[in-house]
Amino acid sequence: MSSVTPFSRIATGFKPGSEVRTVCIIGAGSSGLVACKHLRDAGFEVEVLEKGSGVGGAFVSKTYDDGGLVSSKYLTAFSDLRSSSTDPPHLSIDQYNQYLRSYAEQEMLWPLIRFGVNVVSVERHGDRYKVHVEGSATRLVDAVCVCSGLHETPYVPHIDGLDQFSGTVLHSSEYKDKYLFAGKRVLIIGCGETGMDLAYRAVQVASQAAMSIRNGFLSVPHEGWGGMPLDTYITNLCEHSYEHWFCHRHHLKWRATTLVIRTLFLLLTGCTQGYNQWVGGVREVKRGHHILCKSTAAMPYLNRPYKQRTWRSRLWARLFYFSRYVDPACGEVDKSILSFRSPTKVRGGTVTFAGEDTFDADIIVLATGYRQTFPFLHAKMAAPAAPAAPAAPAAPP
Repeated sequence: MSSVTPFSRIATGFKPGSEVRTVCIIGAGSSGLVACKHLRDAGFEVEVLEKGSGVGGAFVSKTYDDGGLVSSKYLTAFSDLRSSSTDPPHLSIDQYNQYLRSYAEQEMLWPLIRFGVNVVSVERHGDRYKVHVEGSATRLVDAVCVCSGLHETPYVPHIDGLDQFSGTVLHSSEYKDKYLFAGKRVLIIGCGETGMDLAYRAVQVASQAAMSIRNGFLSVPHEGWGGMPLDTYITNLCEHSYEHWFCHRHHLKWRATTLVIRTLFLLLTGCTQGYNQWVGGVREVKRGHHILCKSTAAMPYLNRPYKQRTWRSRLWARLFYFSRYVDPACGEVDKSILSFRSPTKVRGGTVTFAGEDTFDADIIVLATGYRQTFPFLHAKMAAPAAPAAPAAPAAPP
């Protein structure tokens, strides 16, 4: 990565005779807008190249029906433009895109953004960079700021026979509306937030819905008591700026809070793997060790097959009066979401999983995340491609 512009060359701002004067920003999502604002204010000549028709990046190109943020407006908003007090704690995708447009308007960024511009490649040219744009003239700039995000190149796992599947295979980035699933047998591969969103939508309209869970997940709702956003609890409750070295070395805080959290899971939902999570749990729940899956609308349907055959759920339901409020969504449709382990092979329309379970599918959705790669970067500059952890910006309504 030595060929990439050192941050020290641009961090001090523009001065007469300095090395860096012109900066090309690739992407007009949230990070691109912030980069544009601060680099311009520091005195650089800035141009933002966005291949889409508006600001928002993945929140425009990868969104789907009734999507919303699982991070709250309190943590998502920029420091120089807070969300309106009349906005809900968690914005819809449309509301968040409007917020980004408002930020671009407030900071007068529109004249600096070029829409419909697809960057093909970026190459080092001496101490400068050539930015090759599809169907347009090449830009020669002093520095390039990559703000195109990691959710761009889909990660497609190798599954024996998947290329000969008799039905439809699509990546979750291609999904837009649940009626694609109407009357079909749908298999979602992946259990991140996007996978959980799509499983919830599938169970509403599909003839049968199933999910493949490889390593498990930790389910926690994005809203707590009284609709309070979970991330405001996490960033405030029992947090501190100083921790004694002995406590830090032995993780005493994590050990104590993990015990409290798992006890609350047990009392509130009858299980300790996650909040109302009776299936798909990780081997060991530890605070600070997992990426939380804050899309939980599918959980009652995933739990249902397990709860129907175990005495523990019936005992818990009898002992705790408030258990009736944990699975309110089960009344929407009288269906379950089946859960399986990793797929091992596909033959025709039949998918076989580890443990030799099978499922006959019409549609397979790969909710398997994205590759950490930037195709437009020169080979000598690009980081090695690797699978990213599945993540999606949306949550069920």
